[in-house]
Amino acid sequence: MKRLAITGKERIEVIDYIEREIEEDELLVRTEMASGKHGTVSALLSGPNFDGVRFDTETRLFLSDKDQSSFSPSREEPYGVGTTGVGVVESTGSRVRNVSVGQRVFGIMDVKETNILKEEQVWTLEDMSTYNALCIEPAYVAFHTLRESRFGFGDKVLVVGLGAIGLIAVAMARAGGAEQVIAVDIHKKRRDLAEKLGADYIVDPSHGDPADLVHNVTGGPGVDVALEAGGTYKALDTAIRSTRVGGTVCTAGFYQGEANSVWLGREWHHNRLTMIAPHGCGWGHPPRDYPRWTRERAYDAIVSIMRKGIIDISEIIDPVISIEEAPALFERMRTDSSTMIKYAVSFK
Repeated sequence: MKRLAITGKERIEVIDYIEREIEEDELLVRTEMASGKHGTVSALLSGPNFDGVRFDTETRLFLSDKDQSSFSPSREEPYGVGTTGVGVVESTGSRVRNVSVGQRVFGIMDVKETNILKEEQVWTLEDMSTYNALCIEPAYVAFHTLRESRFGFGDKVLVVGLGAIGLIAVAMARAGGAEQVIAVDIHKKRRDLAEKLGADYIVDPSHGDPADLVHNVTGGPGVDVALEAGGTYKALDTAIRSTRVGGTVCTAGFYQGEANSVWLGREWHHNRLTMIAPHGCGWGHPPRDYPRWTRERAYDAIVSIMRKGIIDISEIIDPVISIEEAPALFERMRTDSSTMIKYAVSFK
């Protein structure tokens, strides 16, 4: 069987694998369609953050790792690239009670022909669209980005960077009662979709200073909450400079290398901004409002919101490709991502 995987530094391939037997509390899903976040994968493939260092999970420090033992994927021990999948349950273990063979389900899956999961890791598809289901993982990040920014009803919200996370944040901010939603991205395709998802104002950063435009749109003070989902320091600078005194900047972006284009002694310092990285970015940490909110509760809430039609983010899935086309797509992402948002691999 085939899977899409990271097999080395700056190398992503379609490789063969043999699926193991399921255990008694597991189920085997025959994948119909799977998706991943190409920005995160691209950062892992070519980003400098792990060059010469490893992340120590006890001290939570990046420590010297000159032999690069912490990042050593290979064909024999590859890294997965997927976040979410939809498929049909092919077999279940003896202790699985709430999922049956033949049911269509979705959940956190890899981009491979089969996925093995526990029943609490999947939801039945029922009347949810496949494309909405494929957005469940970036929706989890957007959900916590908004919640942990202390976004409130009536706030003015800015979203910088309109990949999957940013676009879903636009839809969630609109559904959550934002008085204004402003969206910034360099790509017209993404700005157009942000407008369809509820953004009141669309900003093209190539047409002047985006922070100045945001202040004009808000009548002068700036936004209450700025969500940075582009993962560049230039985007972070825009978010900081667009936020009003005492506001919050929530950074979902996966920044690469040393900071540049950010002046912490200017707006961030003088406007006394709060800047946080939300749960869902990185690993090994609970939500800020744990134990009231857990990973399981958040996912269940997002699924419920989608089922009720409060947000419809299905148009984010673009393009849909075969697994054989995927390596070339990742190569194209490095030079031109203007025509794509969130890819999906179809195994049908």
